[in-house]
Amino acid sequence: MRKIVSSPGILLCATVLTQVAPPVSGALGAPSKAAHGVAKKPASASLQQDPEEIQVSAARTLAGGLMKRQHAPEATNSISATAIQQRGAASSPLQIAASLPGVNFGSSDAYGLSVRNNISVRGLDSTEMGWTIEGAPGVDQAYYWPYTETWADNENISDITLIAGTSRINDPVQTASGGELIESVRDPSRRRGAMVDYSYGSFRGQRVFVRADSGGIGHSGIRLFASYARAAADNYTGPGRNTRDHVDFKAVREWGDSAKSSLFISYSDWDNARLAPFTLAGWEASNTARDNFSQNTYASNYLPGKTTNYWKSYVYNRQNVLLSWQNEVALAENLRLHITPYFHWTQVDSPGQTTINRNAFYFGDQKVDPGLPSAVTPAMVHSNQTQFATGVNAYVQYDPTTTNHLIAGYWYDHWNMEQVGGYTPLDSDGNSPNAFGKYVLRAPNGAIYTGNHFQESSQINEFYVSDTQSLFHDRVKLTAGLKAMMYYLSGTNELPGAPYHYSSAITQPMPRVAMSWQVNRQVQLYVNGTTNTRPPVTLSTYPTSFNVTTGKVTSAGNPSARAEYSIGEEIGMRYHGMFDFDMALFNMNLTNRQLVALTYLNGAPVQQAISAGGETIRGVTAEVALKPFLGFSPYVNGQYLDARLDNNLAVGRDLLPTKGRTMVASPKFITTLGVNYTRGPFFANLTFKWVDSQYATFMNDQSMPAYKTVDLGLGYRLPNMGMLHKPSIRLNLANLSDVPYLSQVAVIQPNARMTKGIYGTTIAGNTPSYYVAAPFSAMVTVGAEF
Repeated sequence: MRKIVSSPGILLCATVLTQVAPPVSGALGAPSKAAHGVAKKPASASLQQDPEEIQVSAARTLAGGLMKRQHAPEATNSISATAIQQRGAASSPLQIAASLPGVNFGSSDAYGLSVRNNISVRGLDSTEMGWTIEGAPGVDQAYYWPYTETWADNENISDITLIAGTSRINDPVQTASGGELIESVRDPSRRRGAMVDYSYGSFRGQRVFVRADSGGIGHSGIRLFASYARAAADNYTGPGRNTRDHVDFKAVREWGDSAKSSLFISYSDWDNARLAPFTLAGWEASNTARDNFSQNTYASNYLPGKTTNYWKSYVYNRQNVLLSWQNEVALAENLRLHITPYFHWTQVDSPGQTTINRNAFYFGDQKVDPGLPSAVTPAMVHSNQTQFATGVNAYVQYDPTTTNHLIAGYWYDHWNMEQVGGYTPLDSDGNSPNAFGKYVLRAPNGAIYTGNHFQESSQINEFYVSDTQSLFHDRVKLTAGLKAMMYYLSGTNELPGAPYHYSSAITQPMPRVAMSWQVNRQVQLYVNGTTNTRPPVTLSTYPTSFNVTTGKVTSAGNPSARAEYSIGEEIGMRYHGMFDFDMALFNMNLTNRQLVALTYLNGAPVQQAISAGGETIRGVTAEVALKPFLGFSPYVNGQYLDARLDNNLAVGRDLLPTKGRTMVASPKFITTLGVNYTRGPFFANLTFKWVDSQYATFMNDQSMPAYKTVDLGLGYRLPNMGMLHKPSIRLNLANLSDVPYLSQVAVIQPNARMTKGIYGTTIAGNTPSYYVAAPFSAMVTVGAEF
């Protein structure tokens, strides 16, 4: 019977091969070894391994962990725990993933404490990617944002893997039209011990992390770890301090070679004093004035009747619980069962500031008296969500012959959410008397006065099957697979004048094929064709919302909205010899492309969906890692991207002439150069990244400038001292050149300049806005194990 491997791993979508540890592990039919050193059969076991088995052996970690040797027949890139542990302790997973090929990352924060850490891959943003953590979906189903900062602390992450353009066939993802990011958490140590580290840095940044491992608990076969971390930092400009408290817990039980069960639980409580986005003109003016951008963000002080953007009214709070229970059982030598139940709970308040006019105040489409003593009252406006998601993903891996491997499974997900706004008047100091909208204005019957109040519930039933046939002693592998998603959403709206009930049903088959050819021990070629889908964003597509000042509809629900659908093809090559090289040429066609951008609803910052029609995406991605020389391990990756709109954009009753123009937030070139140095106890890493300019409007009449960043990390491993084991100190410097730059587009617009539509209508321009990146920052981390 095969050994059950406990290390994290990559199971390819419509997979052809996942054995990634050298020697060329089963790809040529040679015997391979599992992570525990037990020899495996070279037959069916070599075709596809467990989803947990993503790891590359430490001896073959490339470029200090920035590159791993892959064999999946698709563009797959990973960052190992080695590289993750050398980054800033407070870095978010997306900040770490920014060094992967073709990743376009943006943030307004140096330490991963901003609510708007965002990446795009091949021009497709975070809401168009699948996200999994320990076998469970990690996406917020209201927004489709991942909020990876709430999943696991860096010290507990064993691997971050990106699959560009598609997803693994057996993963529970509903948003993977653009790719998938997979995060794996370390298993508890087999030895009892503890770890502590403390960090201090710029902007009064502080972080403490404590973890305890139980080791084996008696003869139960159970081992576990629990950790706690608190991070805090001031905004680099303007007022406000950001905090995040986080707890991770994982327990593992193994039954020899026959079964393994692991339970992962995480909890986060996160407060973000947000920074306001900048227009291009505002950013240029502040850049010239050299005022540290303090004049264009939220106000530091509150003056009654004058201050309309007081910072305390914009503090975002998110509480989150994630539970994943992975189970793997060997039913027979050639049959394995995987079952992962999961649970996700989230509570959010995303507030803003507004003014209530007693003589012009509406509840839905009905004018009402809010019962306030003053004609005009400043107030905090809330946007509260409470979400629950439960589900299970189950599949079998069956090897009917020594050259054939079959996956068949089923995923079920049930999600519920209540969204409600609300208003609480501000006192003379600008304070609001509540959190999470507890003391909001109400009607005499107890109904909350708001411009949006609805409940939504969705169900996903997805079946999938994949079959891989190996030929010519495992040199050639052919795979065909099919996923079929059945998605149903229903909701009720509590506002007067809105449709009370709405629903949407989407059924989408997603076939895929792949072929891999191991030419020799150094060269692999592959080709694939994949399809993926993403239902419309629930929060900004289906419900109807109203302006509380006019009673008019601000967002009309669209239950007939169609799902985004992608068809992609790739041709790739990998070489592992004198150096390591990985390249992929890709082509993708999207229909019903949907973007998510920031907008304000009755004063509260929320997300809006923009329908962009069809899109064609073509390009090439490559990465190269040279062999270590005198302790230096150079690394470089790059991407060329050509993303074009296939349709003219509907604006009102006319069309903007956007067909053939470049898609927004899709830079043509992205390049990352890095070098890792390790000599004895000393280690260092230097990373340079250049991102080309990117458009912020569909008419391509305003763009965000190109930018360059340089980050540096230095570290030293001290000798053991008494009960202190592996003590270390490291220094991480971000934006080393201290160059001010815009990091991402916050508000996408159809056009920035007045434009004549296809049918002759004059369409007014609207100004896009952007997030400003943090300046130079430094953080020192000291830590040890016990």
